Amino acid sequence: MIDTLTPSNINIDAISLLDANYLDQFLLNLASLLRVDTMYVATVCPQTFDLSILSCLQQGVLGTDAVIDFKSMPCFAAYQRGYAEYEQGLASRFPEQAQLKEWQAEAYLGIRLNDSHGRPIGILSAFFPRQLSKHKLELNLIRLVAGFLERELQPKQVAMLPVTSIPTELSAYTLWLEDNIAKGRLSSWSYFLEPERLECADSAASIIETDNVKKINQLDALLALVDNADKRSVLRDFQCAFSSDSTASIRSIFNITTLQGKSKRIQSDIYPILDEQGQVYRLDCISKDVTAEELTKQRASAQERILETVLATTPIGLVKLNANREIKWVNRQACKMFGYKLEDFHRLREQGTLNSRSLNLYFDEDKEQFEEYYQDMYANKRNNFALNTRYRKSDGSILWTKLTVTAVRDDTSKVQYFINTIQDLTEEKDNRQRLSIIESVYKHSAEGIMLCDANEKIIDVNPAFETITGYKAEDAIGRTHDLLRSGVHDEQFYNDISDALLKYNEWKGIIWSRNRAGEIFAQQVTLSSLKENGKLKYFFAVFSDVTEEKKTEQQIITQSNYDRLTGLPNRQYFSAEMRQVIDKSAKNDKKFAILYIDIDDFKSVNNSEDFMAGDRLLKETTERLKYRSRENDFLARIDGDEFAFIIPEVVNKRQAEVYAKQLQGVFAQAYKLSNQQRYVTASVGITMYPEDGVSVEALMQSAEQAIFEAKRKGRNQCVTFTQELSDAAILKHQTVVELAEAIKRGSLDVYYQPIVDNTTGKVDKLEALVRWNHQDRGFISPAEFIPLAEEGGLIQGLGEYVLDQACCDLKILHEAGFPYIEMSVNRSSIEFKTVDMQASEWLKVISSHNLPYGSITMEITESLLMDMDGQYMQRINALKQAGVKIAIDDFGTGYSSLNYLRSLPADIVKIDRSFIINIPENQQDNLLLDGIITIVHNLGMKVVTEGVETHAQLSYLQEKQCDYSQGFLLCRPIPLHELLEFITQNESVF
Repeated sequence: MIDTLTPSNINIDAISLLDANYLDQFLLNLASLLRVDTMYVATVCPQTFDLSILSCLQQGVLGTDAVIDFKSMPCFAAYQRGYAEYEQGLASRFPEQAQLKEWQAEAYLGIRLNDSHGRPIGILSAFFPRQLSKHKLELNLIRLVAGFLERELQPKQVAMLPVTSIPTELSAYTLWLEDNIAKGRLSSWSYFLEPERLECADSAASIIETDNVKKINQLDALLALVDNADKRSVLRDFQCAFSSDSTASIRSIFNITTLQGKSKRIQSDIYPILDEQGQVYRLDCISKDVTAEELTKQRASAQERILETVLATTPIGLVKLNANREIKWVNRQACKMFGYKLEDFHRLREQGTLNSRSLNLYFDEDKEQFEEYYQDMYANKRNNFALNTRYRKSDGSILWTKLTVTAVRDDTSKVQYFINTIQDLTEEKDNRQRLSIIESVYKHSAEGIMLCDANEKIIDVNPAFETITGYKAEDAIGRTHDLLRSGVHDEQFYNDISDALLKYNEWKGIIWSRNRAGEIFAQQVTLSSLKENGKLKYFFAVFSDVTEEKKTEQQIITQSNYDRLTGLPNRQYFSAEMRQVIDKSAKNDKKFAILYIDIDDFKSVNNSEDFMAGDRLLKETTERLKYRSRENDFLARIDGDEFAFIIPEVVNKRQAEVYAKQLQGVFAQAYKLSNQQRYVTASVGITMYPEDGVSVEALMQSAEQAIFEAKRKGRNQCVTFTQELSDAAILKHQTVVELAEAIKRGSLDVYYQPIVDNTTGKVDKLEALVRWNHQDRGFISPAEFIPLAEEGGLIQGLGEYVLDQACCDLKILHEAGFPYIEMSVNRSSIEFKTVDMQASEWLKVISSHNLPYGSITMEITESLLMDMDGQYMQRINALKQAGVKIAIDDFGTGYSSLNYLRSLPADIVKIDRSFIINIPENQQDNLLLDGIITIVHNLGMKVVTEGVETHAQLSYLQEKQCDYSQGFLLCRPIPLHELLEFITQNESVF
């Protein structure tokens, strides 16, 4: 007698549908699983009860010519009642049946097979050389197989049995059954009516949480665990089972409170067991703890709704076409692009076939091109295509778009449906036409001309503008006209100009502005507005430089010593004043303190609100600091968000710290910015004369080191300069010097981490990673020395070194027999900002090693993606035109969105490891990752997932068709000689 089935007993493999002996093979595998050597499956004539053997196994031998006395066998009872079970002593129950003795049959399980209408069509019988197991695993497997056979074994289809998934599903079910029993989530029990008793399997102990399941020997004891709210329905289910005249199961789902007081959700399948007279004498029940499953379903449902919302509200138009190119689904953005409401699409689809022809979307001259691409996809010559094209909107107007079409195929590569990704280019095309007309008018004007949109952003300037202001067109376009503000005029001045434009469409006058060199100049300006449908669409300024006519020597002096925005002394004036205080204090043997005040996270104010919000905050801060300062204190604004105090007659650092805390108190009250309140904090750095320095330069350096430490500690900190800070600064400086020397000597190492193709397992790409093995300090983390390289102006040299070494090593790999491998090299925003506009410096390095440009990928970060302007895009386009690939690194760690991603001509998106730490266990992370992979693929880009560390993560990524994986599971970063050995020995990493 066996207690359970183990994985070692399972030997069922997928069989091809074309195998003529499929049913025989299936029966052999099922017999092996059940540990029997005699069983058969047959059809039964419902009128004569004649048996037609489809497949029969007698004592391990297959054949269809077996003669079975069906009507006097236990099989007949199973056919009549729907199910029969004899746990032991089978031969003694049917003494006249010599076949049972010949088969050495000790027990029997049989179940009737019905068609889709519930009519009997056949029987499945199994004869066991042992008594049945107490956990009734054989019973459950027989019931499972019966369900499979009933779906496929129809009267007209007996000759062929296309059950493609039986073996695999049966194996999976058995493993699932065993796993759930082992983990205490699945159990069984039997209730006997006469004499009344309850027998529970040992596995029931885990479900009801008891140490002695034998004590639960009465049905009332089991029902006592059921929650009161569910007790009536459970009793009703049991009553139905007691009075049943068939073996059909009854499912009951309810809540219980275990003997340990824990709430659980239980699913029970109750099977009535009939005696030979057709009366119920026993109930068998399979109970499963579904608490975790129901919670997972609830979470999955919520995540599905979130993903549906994301797809429905994405700024990209999405259209799903079936294989016949009929429109089956659209999101709101696509409807808006075509000039329809979402309800219109639903209504039109109900009226008949909905496609591009019925909506008249295509222009006749474009249809041939579309048809050619689609036919290529049907023929499996391509999987997607992208092109700039036009559609006809509902009102007849033209919609210019960038269209990407992707085919989704089944396992046979047949197209199931198409996903169309549509980006609206209409406004961009209209703007280009308008700007072309404007350019022809004012290109050679001697007066500066600036064209702005309704949001005050500059969209074009003429050459005279560049000459007068010093700003190149690429520096100005995309920014607001505030870049010329000098601080001479207050906010009301500009508000009056805006009011005049709205009311009179024109304003003329003098504006004091600031050129790129920081010089104040006077403009004679004429502003005019352009409106469409009564609303401001554009405005333009025509101006000339009249500085010499307006400014005076005194104004120049004033502007050179005072901050234009706040009216406070600037850094130049502050340094001069400090020099005088030092001289006076040295003569009188007095002390004084220098306080640097830096507003925390000031950049977020301008990023999250309008441009002027930062100016308003600085002005109000000035007034608050003035109010709190003493008469002899000297207050200045020395940088964008930095203020400084000279505090005379301070005795010691403790006194300076108390005063600094008082100054920090001015930030406790909220600021009112853009009709909302905002709280800000400030960090303070303190230095003392003469302890920390006796010169202007020394004191300012000490104050800067103190404020740097305060910033490092977090917000709203106050730090006094100490020698330790000086030592840290010295170490930092020494590290920068040594790093510069290491770059110069070429003593840095470049390691490589493989990027593996998820389909083939081949190392398809590498990421170059710089390492510094310091002669005294050992390996220094890149997280430490790369920021120092950026601060110290070394990042360009470091980047050149890494690119050159990576190209050199890639050439070695190509010549060693791996010409398909590509190299990824990280590029910082500073490098992108300083390289020439055509990126020729980088391209020369690649070509100097005789490498194809397409073998190199430049990785850029999300922060650079968000700061993207015309200059960055020009450099990226130059690289793309040469053939170099572009990758977005660590995608998802910043604040970027699809708006940024779709505007960049990237080839690869690298998903940060934080997205896969909890997959595949966490359904929320699974859905989020699935959505990102799908959208990135729809944008025509490849996906690399970083930080793969487990086989479960890798399997999930392969299942979701993520293109590449990178992480410690596959290979750590290693030097070139180890890499060559690794690739040589691992044709496939998996």
